[in-house]
Order: sequence, then C-alpha cells, then structure tokens
Amino acid sequence: MIRPATAEDIPLLADIWLRASVRAHDFIPETFWVSRAELMVQERLPQAEEVTVLEVEGRVIGFTALDGDHLQALFIDPRVQRYGHGSRLMAHAMSGHERLTLSVYSRNVRAVSFYHRLGFHAVEERLEPLTGENETLMAWDR
Repeated sequence: MIRPATAEDIPLLADIWLRASVRAHDFIPETFWVSRAELMVQERLPQAEEVTVLEVEGRVIGFTALDGDHLQALFIDPRVQRYGHGSRLMAHAMSGHERLTLSVYSRNVRAVSFYHRLGFHAVEERLEPLTGENETLMAWDR
C-alpha cells in the first residue's frame, strides 16, 4: 500500500534513509550520514511538501519525499531492495506530475542507471558542497 507519511513514520523513515544512504554511497564516510540523521528527523522529512511511504504486509519499507516537482528522496530499506519497490514508488510519484527533477550523486551508478531506465535524462553535473562529490541533476517529462 502506498500512503501519505504520518508524523509517527518519520523516525522509521530516517532509519531507512540512514541505512540505505550508507549502503549506496560507500564513497562518502558513514560518519557524514550519521551526522545528518537528526536533521532528517527534525527538519528535512517533516518540512517536505509530500512524503509518501510504501507498506508491504503492514511494514513500511520505503518512501519518497517531494517538494513540488523535485524529488528530494527515494529510499528503500536495504533488506528489500531490488524487488521493484523503488519503481513502484516512482510510478506513483510520476503519475501525479508532468515533470520531475532530482539530484543524484554521480558516483552512485546504480541510482543513475535506475533513473535513466525510468526516462530521466541528465541536465547538468555540479559539485554538491556538503560532501565535495559531483551530483547529476536529472529531469523527466511526461
């Protein structure tokens, strides 16, 4: 089931974000992600315009966070990645928009490839100042 997130979901979503971020971004020290976890709980997720969760068998396993037409986050619990859950959440997000943009670390080849398969294209590459890593701005139009 895909549904809007509740305030009670936020700590679990932040945990999914942390575990998935550490796994997907081995080129960034784990301490960076740990240092940002409280910000996710206190600000980033609660202030996002639209946070949607995916529940499977009554358990939250992933989420998206959007601000307008910009995808701020798509994260799936690492224990259940590669089963199509990310595609399912993205299909839901895309169904409600004519255009979406997102930023992804350029070295996260798996994520870049995933978004290309969904029809996103690279718009520009830029330096992400907090990590010093390059990120790719991507866009999708219906």
